[in-house]
Amino acid sequence: MKNIILYKHYNYFLVKNLNRLRSTLLIGALIFITCNDVNDLLITEQTSKTSNGRFELSLTIDPDIVYDNSSTKLIAKITRIVPRDSLVSVTFSKDTVITIVSGDTTTTIRNDSTTVSTDALMYCLINSVGGDLDIHSLIYDDKVNEKKYFQVTIDDAKGSTWEGLAFYNPITPLKDRGHISAIFDGMNLTLPVKLVTNPSSGN
Repeated sequence: MKNIILYKHYNYFLVKNLNRLRSTLLIGALIFITCNDVNDLLITEQTSKTSNGRFELSLTIDPDIVYDNSSTKLIAKITRIVPRDSLVSVTFSKDTVITIVSGDTTTTIRNDSTTVSTDALMYCLINSVGGDLDIHSLIYDDKVNEKKYFQVTIDDAKGSTWEGLAFYNPITPLKDRGHISAIFDGMNLTLPVKLVTNPSSGN
């Protein structure tokens, strides 16, 4: 009889503790999921990247949601993937004429032994839809075509980087969505910007 009672108490104790353990695990899982959701909400940075074997181009905005009375930070980053002097190395025979248009400058060569290392045009075109760009880095302003370019200065060594900084300011009336783009050395990137009316602006 005592054994039966002890067995029942043991089973009750075991079931009770298993239920407590299960509840603890469920609460822990809920807290973990909630923390992940909160972290996701806190991550407001959006980045897009591409490369062409010569350079890597990345475009980052933070935050990706912009009120009509605020702005978002834009960073364009260029990383050199290979050393500049390894891009092209050729020898021309006498009186050979070649025009380089993809280098830092356009050059005509008439030598019988010339080594040429080409590089991308050192300008990064930036555009925006639904807002104006307040550019803080050095730029080349094409007033004729109403375009603005970051003036890129990057070392010749592999892994060298350059960054350009600007701020995107929404224009009113707001579009449903804005866009920011960067174009460099045949690469194109674009990021969407969520445009939102500030609730307090109507007061």
